[in-house]
Amino acid sequence: MLLAAVLFHPGPTDTLRLRPVANPPATDGHVDSTAWGEPQIRIPTRQGTASIWLLQARDSLFIAASVPDATPSWTDALAICFDIGGDGGEAPQHDDFQWSFQRVLDSSVVYRGRAGRWEPPHDDPDWRLGPDHSGGGWQVSSARGVRGWTVVLRLDPAWLEGQGGRRPRVGFRIHDDDPNGWYAWPAVEKSAGATLLERTPALWVPLE
Repeated sequence: MLLAAVLFHPGPTDTLRLRPVANPPATDGHVDSTAWGEPQIRIPTRQGTASIWLLQARDSLFIAASVPDATPSWTDALAICFDIGGDGGEAPQHDDFQWSFQRVLDSSVVYRGRAGRWEPPHDDPDWRLGPDHSGGGWQVSSARGVRGWTVVLRLDPAWLEGQGGRRPRVGFRIHDDDPNGWYAWPAVEKSAGATLLERTPALWVPLE
């Protein structure tokens, strides 16, 4: 069930501004809220409020998330949805990506849009990230603790170029296995569920 404090439907003027930082985040998956300041995104969950930072350092984009969760499960997950072309389609297309990072990072899946649906690498439903936590122009790290877990995703500069004068778009989804909860940003109607956000790039928000 989706728990959302506010309904949010991005309009043409809604954007997310990247925050320049002097030094890139550490490669161990830990977040530094003191150095980065207030997160640009907060997502209320039953176990607390998740925080997400969008940072730019040395031309790279870093998406860092801190998820409060004191009931560890390998199915706990953070999905980062990314529309490279920024066209905001009604269903996933070839320029849309979804990193579904599990609390156990090796079990993560990276999807790409194709003909209106999400497709895993090689169209293999059993594909998992495994110990190699990187891919074409991206790298991820994670850290786990008793009170929650963190993820830091680094994207090469090419991911920020956009297409046709449009900026890339992003959206986020959190799954907490215990209690079973699904949370999304931007928030959508409870009846629609967090999966509506995942499969609708038009709901994601442009980067600035």
